[in-house]
Amino acid sequence: MGGLAGIHEILGGLVVVAFIITVILAAIAAAGRDVPWVRTVSLVAAGLLALQYVVGVLLIAGGSRNSNEHYLIGLIVLVPVALQHSSARRLSSQTRGVALLIWSLAAAILAVIAYMAGMGGVGGAAS
Repeated sequence: MGGLAGIHEILGGLVVVAFIITVILAAIAAAGRDVPWVRTVSLVAAGLLALQYVVGVLLIAGGSRNSNEHYLIGLIVLVPVALQHSSARRLSSQTRGVALLIWSLAAAILAVIAYMAGMGGVGGAAS
């Protein structure tokens, strides 16, 4: 698999890795340690996800198709990512680490499921 689909697949793997790294850093922060760059890593993961969406839309526009589960779960990843970035400023420093861990873990799990659904549901041009 090459071209845009290959880029989408590689980006998907990077998104999964970025969210897993975010989970690890968030767990360290939730344990009470100061991890000042966890937000930066989280923003990088969200940026990779946004780029992944752009490439996915280009694939759909070009006639490529995948499973409905891949699309649905891939879009649901937005929910914990949005909560992660919108709620962080409203929480105390005590609860911020735990909330970041919960939202990061949810995003990572959903990203893995979307990646696996994407690998299993790859199809050609629509009929």
